[in-house]
Amino acid sequence: MGCYVLAIGGTGNKILESIVYAAAADAFYTVTPEGKQVSLPKLTLLSVDVDSACGNTTRAGRACEAYEQVRRAFEQSQQVRRGFQTQLDLRRWNMNLSRRATSVQRMTENHAGDRLLSRTLFSKTEASLEYSEGFRGHPDLGVLFFSDLLSSLDGLRAAGQPDEMNALLDQMDAEIAAGEQVKVILCGSIFGGTGASGIPALARFLHQRFQDRQRRFELASMLMLPYYKVPPSSHNEELEIVVKSADFPDKARTALQYYGMTGMIRSSEEDRDGVFDAMYLLGLPPEAFVQTRIYSTGSQSQENDAHMLEWLATRCIAAFMRTPMRGEHAHNMDCYYYQWHTPDFCWQSFDSDGERYRIGYGGLLKAAGLFFGECYPTLRKLISGNGREAKNIGYTAPYFSDINRMNATQRDQLEKLLTALYQFFNFYANWMVQLTRTIPPTMRPRQQEETLQEEAAAAYRQSILKRAQQQMTDPQAAGYDDLLHDRASAQSECDRLLPLVGGESWLEMLVSARHTAREQLAHQDQVVADQEEILHRLTHQERHLTSPEDVRRQEEKLASLRLLRDELALRLHLVEEDARAAVRADLPAHYPAPASVRKGEVPANGLLNAELMNALSQLLTQFGTDPEDRDSDAMSRSSLTLQKKLNKLILSPVPDRRTTPYAIAALGGGVCKSQTPGGVMAAFTATLLAAVMEDRTL
Repeated sequence: MGCYVLAIGGTGNKILESIVYAAAADAFYTVTPEGKQVSLPKLTLLSVDVDSACGNTTRAGRACEAYEQVRRAFEQSQQVRRGFQTQLDLRRWNMNLSRRATSVQRMTENHAGDRLLSRTLFSKTEASLEYSEGFRGHPDLGVLFFSDLLSSLDGLRAAGQPDEMNALLDQMDAEIAAGEQVKVILCGSIFGGTGASGIPALARFLHQRFQDRQRRFELASMLMLPYYKVPPSSHNEELEIVVKSADFPDKARTALQYYGMTGMIRSSEEDRDGVFDAMYLLGLPPEAFVQTRIYSTGSQSQENDAHMLEWLATRCIAAFMRTPMRGEHAHNMDCYYYQWHTPDFCWQSFDSDGERYRIGYGGLLKAAGLFFGECYPTLRKLISGNGREAKNIGYTAPYFSDINRMNATQRDQLEKLLTALYQFFNFYANWMVQLTRTIPPTMRPRQQEETLQEEAAAAYRQSILKRAQQQMTDPQAAGYDDLLHDRASAQSECDRLLPLVGGESWLEMLVSARHTAREQLAHQDQVVADQEEILHRLTHQERHLTSPEDVRRQEEKLASLRLLRDELALRLHLVEEDARAAVRADLPAHYPAPASVRKGEVPANGLLNAELMNALSQLLTQFGTDPEDRDSDAMSRSSLTLQKKLNKLILSPVPDRRTTPYAIAALGGGVCKSQTPGGVMAAFTATLLAAVMEDRTL
């Protein structure tokens, strides 16, 4: 069976990274007729993203490369292991971007008719956007690009030019010809640019190409609905394309309407017009959106934090790979929603896979904790030749006792394998840190800092409201004294909360308040303009049909709307004044953030021990700095914390008896059957994984 995942756009490539760790945890499996779970032997992955420098795409590629180095060492030495069973063949579609027009403007510059059409459909800013920067939430640009791209594939083939998509299609053709089933799933967001345009374009292309072989070809989609929000942009929207969270729901709604109206899901096996055999939808309600800690619209800086929904997306992809959808199983063709049965995000949220995930993913994380907290510094010294005594340590002796007999080439190979293991565990542990740090507050215990930030935002909104109302009220008017009192009370509450939330959070709140005030004012401007249009129509085109009383009511309504517009303009002015004053006062320097916020700590959650995750995060940070800049005391404290409580890292309904002493003893009792560099590292890694993982009872 050929299994393919096409990851489209930035979100698709974030899912691609989660696929790497799912493979390491043996989360991809098929079920035999006897009910036995067998790991999927191979997944072919294709990264589809015009933003070739995207940080998330690069990170996914590096994680996959490290994974494959570790897995190949296992395979070549025929080492029995837990995890790392599925081969990942990751390819990147370069789309011949160097030979293509770089923007809509360049694409149409030599064709007068097309140029005129592009001016009608796109703004100057949109038309000049370089494709290499991604589509920045504008799927209309992506539709044009993908249409041109896919229509050129046959020409590339005829000209003998290499192309990753053509190579993938040839591979699928060969598998179908050999009588195998081919399963393809496209994944990405439908509220952005690349995914929203690329998924339907690629889906229709693949459906048409394999339409005469549908019994052997199964096609699905993993569609990500909005699940996070981005910080307000400070860029000028007239000069640059800006991504706004407020646009996400409307974009997703429009995309879903398209999928529904065009019959993208097949109604039965006889339906030759429908495209997808299965469609998986994942998203969150707005109250569960988490603002990305580090956000960028593209290029190398787009390395946004991992999110739990990308993990759940991988589970959906795994479910598709093991679910037959032909013949007697055609009833499985459907649109799927993730069923949520737990109040918080925890291992039970994975339902039937809960135990498998806790053991697999949890065991990998424990292995990473022991590796960084104890093993890696020793192994690095041993392999580099700077720690002769290290080879006599109990847990290294079974594997590295003959290291002095290795020649320079073998030592170099061994060092590269250690680096690959370090990189994989580093990527995985950081992914887990990011994932638990971004769990929505509605799906975990709320932190005190979050409650204080909400109180601060509410107090500031009240302060701005009362200040604006006070400035617009005659001092002699009734109720003016009450306004002064309310304003003073709101300001007093702001003064109380500022030191508690910290200056940095206060500045972020001001930026968000300014963004909200601008949107409210823009909306009110439109409301006023609409009302002016209504009044103009009543007093001009329809004046003979309109009574004076109707005109008077509409004039009163317009006056009321204008008054509210003036108040909103004043609120925006006050917020902007406060933001400028806060920057001048350098609030972050005078009001440091709470320690947990300052360090970006992992909050309490239902998956992992927050204290130990923070210790692991601090240790990874230290390893990521230059050796001369590392804080040895901080590293020792973090390492000791992990070693003492390793068996408490993964939250479990039953006690985990795989403690650090147990794991170290198990490592020391390991057996290495091969003294090749790959055999040595494979034996050590396999024993490490087995030492920390609970016994599988599935």
